[in-house]
Amino acid sequence: MIKNSLYTLFKGTMVVVIVTFSILGVFTENTVANEYPDDEEVLALIEESLELIYEKGIITDNNGYFWGYDKEIFVKNLKKYDGYEEIIQAFENKNLFVDIKQADVSIHSKIETRAVACGWHLLRPTAEYRAAHNSCLSKGLKEHFGLVSSLSTLANLIFDKKFKLAASHILKLGIRSNIAGAVVTIGFIQSKCAEEMDKKFPGKSNCE
Repeated sequence: MIKNSLYTLFKGTMVVVIVTFSILGVFTENTVANEYPDDEEVLALIEESLELIYEKGIITDNNGYFWGYDKEIFVKNLKKYDGYEEIIQAFENKNLFVDIKQADVSIHSKIETRAVACGWHLLRPTAEYRAAHNSCLSKGLKEHFGLVSSLSTLANLIFDKKFKLAASHILKLGIRSNIAGAVVTIGFIQSKCAEEMDKKFPGKSNCE
C-alpha cells in the first residue's frame, strides 16, 4: 500500500515537473524570439548594406574619385527591412550622403569604387593595392570594434565582394543591438579608406 502511494506521488511529481518545464520552455523561446530578430533578415540587411557601401551606393566624380553615398539608392534598396530609417539617419548624421544633382559627377557613369574600375579595363587590383586597402579597413574596424582575430578575414571577404559571408562575420562582432551603428561605422571607414586609396593609387596604378 505504501509502495503504491509512493509510486502515485512520484508520478504526480513528474507530471508537475514536465508541465512546469514545458511552460518555461515556451516562455524562454518566446522571450528569445522577441528579443532577437530573425538571423536571416539581419544577415540580409547587413549583406545588402555592404553591397551599397562598396558597390551600388557609391558616388564618384568624373575621374572616379570617391565623393560619398547616394541616399536615394540606399533608401530604395533598404526600405524593405524593418528599422532601415535608423541606418539612413545615421548616414545623414555622419554627412556621408551626397546630392548627386549638386555633385560634379557624370550621372550616366557607373557608380563604383576605383578597385572595381580595374574590371572595366579587363584588369585586376594589384597585390599592393589589396594589401593597402585591407590594412586600412582592418585598422578602422579594430579602432571601432576592438581587437578581433578575424578582422583580416573580414577585410578579405569584403574586398572579394563576398558580402554574405562578410555579413555573418560582422554579426559575430556582437553588434546585434546596434546594427545601424555598425553599418554606418563601416560606411564611414570605407569612405576614409576610399579617399586614402585614391591618393595612394592615382589613375590605373591600382590595377595590373
